[in-house]
Amino acid sequence: MNNNAHIRPFEILRLDSSSRYADSVSRNLTDYFVARLLKEYPEAKVTTRDLAAGLPLPAEDFVDGSLYSMENPTPVMQTALQLSNELVTELIAADLVVLGMPLYNWTVPSTFKSYIDHVSRLNTTFEYVDGVSEGLLRARSVYIIFTSGGTGIGSEKDFATPYATYLWKTLGIQNVHIIDASGLLFNAEERIHNAKTQIDQLVLPVFA
Repeated sequence: MNNNAHIRPFEILRLDSSSRYADSVSRNLTDYFVARLLKEYPEAKVTTRDLAAGLPLPAEDFVDGSLYSMENPTPVMQTALQLSNELVTELIAADLVVLGMPLYNWTVPSTFKSYIDHVSRLNTTFEYVDGVSEGLLRARSVYIIFTSGGTGIGSEKDFATPYATYLWKTLGIQNVHIIDASGLLFNAEERIHNAKTQIDQLVLPVFA
């Protein structure tokens, strides 16, 4: 009897937040990262979510359904929560998250903020214990590929890195890894090469 028959595959959740497609550096680097992961672990399952493909802003029915009426949501609330439930299910299932994140106006894209509003769900992805929030996600790590034209990652103008890091840790993912692909306006080829080197160095320990 095969004792491994019921072991589920390693789950990778890929998130792209760039509004650009063909010429997007962050999307190209998430392509590269996921390809490297699959080379090391071809049995892994990859779920891809394009955050720029029109996530709606949470409206009143969504807020009421997610915060106040979980036990007896109305049909309207249930409809409003359908997409959020789908996004949360993907995130809860993930063992590892790869996120492509360009810096727009010194912070995260609105597409990512909308995603976070959909998946930050009380008693689903986080809870309060003795007045302190605790994350409920089980993913071991999130890898954020930050791209920018000129803003340096970790500089005083970078409001995206601390914000995104705090959010993931609040939801329970304590291992937040940053891949720096900033400064693309100055030497794009070198910056992209350096980002791929960072990815190569991060991939091998993933399955160790």
